[in-house]
Parts: sequence; structure tokens; C-alpha cells
Amino acid sequence: MAIKFLSVTLFFALVVIKPVHDTHKRDAEDGGKGSISVGSNKTIHAASVVEHVKTRSIWIMGAGDFEYSTDYLWMYLVFAYLFTGLILYMVISETRRIIEIRQEYLGSQTTITDRTIKLSGIPLDIRSEEKIKGFIENLEIGKVESVTLCKNWKELDNRIAERNYQVRKVEEAWTIHLGHHRIERSLETLPIVQPSPPRPSAHDDIDNGEHESSHLLAGIDRDPDYIIPYARKRPTTRVWYGRFKLRYKNVDAIDYYEEKLRRVDEEIKTLRKQEFEPSPLAFVTMDSVASAQMAIQAVLDPSPLQLLANNSPAPSDVVWPNTYLPRSKRMLRAWSITVAIGLLSVFWSVLLVPIAGALNICSIHEVFPGLAEVLSANELLRSLINTQLPSLALTLLNVAVPYLYDCK
Repeated sequence: MAIKFLSVTLFFALVVIKPVHDTHKRDAEDGGKGSISVGSNKTIHAASVVEHVKTRSIWIMGAGDFEYSTDYLWMYLVFAYLFTGLILYMVISETRRIIEIRQEYLGSQTTITDRTIKLSGIPLDIRSEEKIKGFIENLEIGKVESVTLCKNWKELDNRIAERNYQVRKVEEAWTIHLGHHRIERSLETLPIVQPSPPRPSAHDDIDNGEHESSHLLAGIDRDPDYIIPYARKRPTTRVWYGRFKLRYKNVDAIDYYEEKLRRVDEEIKTLRKQEFEPSPLAFVTMDSVASAQMAIQAVLDPSPLQLLANNSPAPSDVVWPNTYLPRSKRMLRAWSITVAIGLLSVFWSVLLVPIAGALNICSIHEVFPGLAEVLSANELLRSLINTQLPSLALTLLNVAVPYLYDCK
């Protein structure tokens, strides 16, 4: 667009404006023309005075025509408006073309994520999936396939995290108990005559409960190289109890963690049957991408910070614990991060100034004159100090700063 505009303006400048300007040049030579002195510092040329008087007399006498030397000035005003109208037309046409391309691209997307919008700032009176669906469909921009209203699942999430921890502890205890021993083949014999690993006897099968009601880990098919260490003791764990948790006892780790896992599972089943408080955030899936885009671009509520529609991220990109955070906490986190990044940016700028100043032959000469003379005598070292080391320091800082932000 910019190239088109500059091409058109260049054409009119070369074809119209420049020839007219060249043919109406004012004679810059003042030779042979007198001047009138006014005061001690100002001088008015006689020709200018005559021209001014002549112009004033023409206006007084009612003449409608200007002199030949000034009747072309209207051209600049006309072309200023012409170029302004041209740039406005090109901006509007280019914007419409970009919108059409964007809508065509968005219309070609068919995934559920592209048809889903994130609706935030939902008022209390419509915080239900049926009311949200009815509100969106009353706008007559499309049909709603599904609505997922986020709720305060903090307690359930904590129980799920605790369950995952207990599962890891149970797996760790069983791994320690079962072990993993592989029988190494003797290099002096062929594989066909290698003895097979020992199998438990029928009496052991009965003792270990090899039937349909046996434990899951005890009834699975194992690799032939596995050997169950029957003589190995079951692992134990230390459990603290009593006042201020000052006393402890060692208990069977497998039974202990399996019991804790069973209790957590019961709590999760109970929590799943409860109703949680709805949050002001929902994910609405429309029947088409066009409907979703119209909902995003429309003003759903005139009140500020209410019913704000945005593109929905993929489910894997959603940090679900943040969905039930209060808006005040989210805003506090966002502003805290912004302020921290601003302060750190100022800190890095202040830090780089002395580094850049120190990596200079003149600065080094003020502190270490001998080193500066050596660097000045060697062209390679002087080039390394002046050009390579500042760039290397900046590059290393750019690499290290993201890791620092990630740690925080």
C-alpha cells in the first residue's frame, strides 16, 4: 500500500507540481533594484514595496484576479486534499482486504478449539450452562454446541494431586519389594541349554493367592527374566504420631500407602457428587468458526469487564487452577509480573552500561595503562576487546535472563 501511494504521489509531483513550480519561479536576482531603510536593522526592497502597494490597490479597486506570479498557489492546497483522500481510500480498501483474508482463513479452520470462545466476567445471574447457552443463542449469531462452566475445583484438584502422590509411593514400594534381577547367560554355553529361571511351586501359588481375587500386581504376567525375591522383606516406612509428632513407628510401606490411596479415592468419589461454586469463566463451543468469530468481535455487554469473549486456547494450554482464581488475584499477578519485568529491565540496562564502558581501550587505559598499551599494540586483541567481547557479554546475558525468569 505504501509503495502504491508513493508511486501515485511521485507521478503527480513529476507531471504536474514540478512543471508548474518551475514555470512560476520568482526572480531571485535583486540587482538594479533599490531598497528602503527602516530604522537601523531592517531593510525593505523597493520592488517588494511596489508589489505590495500594487496588490493592495487591486483589492481595493475590486479586481478578482491575482498576479501571474501568485495565481498557482491554489495547486498545493488542492493536491494536499487529493493526497489525503487518496491515502484514506487506500487504507480503508486495504483494511477490508485484510479482513476478508482473515475471515477466509478463520473459516477454513474446523477444529473444536477454533470454534470455542472463552467467556469471562460472567455476572452472577447467568452463571449456569443453560442460561449462558440461551444468552448466546438469543444474539442470533449461531447455535451453541456445548458450554463448560468453570467451577471452584480447588479442593478436588488438591485431592487429585494427593492421589497422584500416593500412587507414586505405592509404585515405589512395590518396585523395591519385587526387584528386577536378570539371569546372565554363561558365555561358555549355548542359549538353548541355558537353564530357565526358577518358577514358584504350586504350594507357593496357593500361598500367594494365584486366583481371580488375587492382587493386581501379583497376578500379572511377568517377563521370564523376572525373579520374585520371596525371601526379601517387605519395605517399611516411618510414621510419626503422638503430641507434636515426636513418636514414630515403622509400618509396612505397601499396606500403609495402599490404605492412604484407598481413603483418598473415597474422598474423591464423595467430592465428585458435590456441587461446586461456579466461577465467572466459561468455554462456549459454537457450531461454526464464523459464529465464534462474530461472538468475539461483538460487544456482548455494555458494562465494563463483563462478558468478555476471546479466542479459547487449546485444552492442553489451559492452566486449570487459574480458572477459579478471583479476578483480583489474577490482576494482582499480572501487574506484579509487569512491574517485576520493568524493574529487571532497568536493572539489566544499568548493569550493561558499566560492562560496555569497561570493554573499551580508553577505559582500560585509565585503570590498567600497561594492559591498554599491550592491547593497542596488538590489532587482534584490540579488535576482540572493542567488538567481540561486548557482543559476547550481551549474548550470554540474553541467554541467561530467560532461565532466571523461569526460576522465579
